[in-house]
Formats: sequence, structure tokens, C-alpha cells
Amino acid sequence: MTDIITAIAIMSAVCVAAGIFAGAVAYSNKGQRVMLLLACSVLAAVYFQFYGSGQLLWARFVPLSACIIYTNLAAVFAALAAGWSWRLPNTPAWRRATMVVLLATMSLAAITWPLLSIAVRPAPEGGDAWLDGVAMQTSWATCSPAAASTLLNAAGIRATEAELIPLCLTDSSGTPTLGLYRGVKLFAERHDRDVEVLDETLSELLGADNWPVLLAVELPYGVDDRRYADQWGWIPGMGHSVVALGRTDDGGVIIGDPSTGLERWSEADLKILWHGNGLRLSR
Repeated sequence: MTDIITAIAIMSAVCVAAGIFAGAVAYSNKGQRVMLLLACSVLAAVYFQFYGSGQLLWARFVPLSACIIYTNLAAVFAALAAGWSWRLPNTPAWRRATMVVLLATMSLAAITWPLLSIAVRPAPEGGDAWLDGVAMQTSWATCSPAAASTLLNAAGIRATEAELIPLCLTDSSGTPTLGLYRGVKLFAERHDRDVEVLDETLSELLGADNWPVLLAVELPYGVDDRRYADQWGWIPGMGHSVVALGRTDDGGVIIGDPSTGLERWSEADLKILWHGNGLRLSR
């Protein structure tokens, strides 16, 4: 957890600096401009927290185990808003101070959210159950740690679902994508390996023939083929993690699914269920 604590300390310092910069330097004496800056920064913080934070693509630019902390810019936007709220004209000091405290708290919550979520929703203990070389998830919320275990073991690195749950920052509602990246990266680095974030199309993935690969998959809304929901048990819009282990003789892909074990998926299945996000170990 040292990497997370260090990242929280660094991001807290960055946010304090951003707030001071906004309140002491980057402000206008015209109240309308300050209001505009404040409104835009609050909107940016909320929008980023819901739609921009936690995306796996951030790990391509910040390839650190604590990427989930360093790349949450919602904290910085909230800190800027706190600085500008102090500069609101014709507003009593106590009201401005209240806004500063609330926005600073919002900034701190964004920074520490991965730990807060675990405190609010404690993670399951996990286990070490296997079926045909596939780590089986012990609860509906632990598919990602189980898939990470399958990936690592397929690459020759012994790891269990239970060991990966805390490293992946899993809570009772699931695993953040960058938390999954953290767990795999920490385990890989212990064995002089690194983690590659996929930047490939489906045809490039199949053509590379470089397995195993952990795939983040999801059944989109509006798929006409009812087989996935009715026979496979997929819930539209709910993310899942599986591991592609290799190709079959007929052109399909061997999938290690932590909820069912080994499966065969066709290229057509991957076109529907996989949307480009994944991890691969590298030297």
C-alpha cells in the first residue's frame, strides 16, 4: 500500500498548490469571471469523476501501480474551484470559507476514493479455487482478481484470487479497472515482468497470437442476439473480466472465464463482447 499512500500525499500537495494558484494568482477582479471559472471547474470535476476517471487508457501515459490516484483529475478541478470560491465578490467570509471547506473535502474524497470505497464496502476474502487452469471467482464482485490470477498463472507466476483482491482495490461492488491494473502490475514487477495496456484492434489481437491476454468484456445494450443473455447469462452493461489463453484449430479463442471455466469463443463473440481494453504481460 506504500505506492497508494505516496500517491495520495503527492496528489494532495498538487491540489493544495492548485487551490492556492487559483485563489492567489489565476483569478479576476470581475465577479462574473470568477463565477464562470468556479462553475466550470465544479462541472469539470463532476464530469471527470463519472466519465473520465479510472479508464485503462490512463495507464498508457502514467504506467505506475498507483495510476488510479495520479490520474484522477477531478481532485485538481475541485481544488481549483476551492481557490476561486474564496475570491467570490460581495460574499461574506464565512460563506466563502464554507465553500472552500466543502470543495476541499470533495477534492480529498476524489484522491482517496479507492480506499474510501473499500472502507464503505469491504471486499470479500476471496479464495484459491481452480477449474481446468482457470481461477474461479468466489463472489460476483471478484471476477477481475480471479481473471488476474489466471493471467499471471498462465504466464508462470503463482497468484491466487485472495492475494489479488487487496492489490486490485476490490470492494464488495467490484474492481476498478485501474485497480485491476495495479494488482497485475505489482505481481508482475515482483517477477521482473511488466504490464502492457492493449492498443490493438481485434484483428491485430488475433494476428499477434501473443497469449495469455486479460480482456475487459461487456455485453452492450441493444444486442439482437439473445443467446448471450438467455444462454450465457450475461447482463447488458455489466463489465466482466476473462483471459484469452490461445487459439483453437477452427479459428476460435480459448477463454478462461472465472464464472464458468474454459470456454470457446468465436471471433464474432469477441466482436460483440470485447471493446478494446485489456492487459498483457511483457518482459
